[in-house]
Amino acid sequence: MNKDMQRQILFRCPRTGINVQHRIDDERPESSEPADGYVSVRCPACMSLHFVNSTTGKLLGERGRQPVSMSRSA
Repeated sequence: MNKDMQRQILFRCPRTGINVQHRIDDERPESSEPADGYVSVRCPACMSLHFVNSTTGKLLGERGRQPVSMSRSA
């Protein structure tokens, strides 16, 4: 498996309400970090630091909202 892979997460900025797409490195060793851990992301919409769940796209402390879905257009 290639450990230099990147993937995208999508989250909603809590300050601006804008959906933000961000690339993260997907190089987790199998035993060090759970698959649904949080990563720190510098938000391009508001320039603040957010902690985003790397699997669901939910922000740390966020409840009751469905994750932002990524739709593809042809």
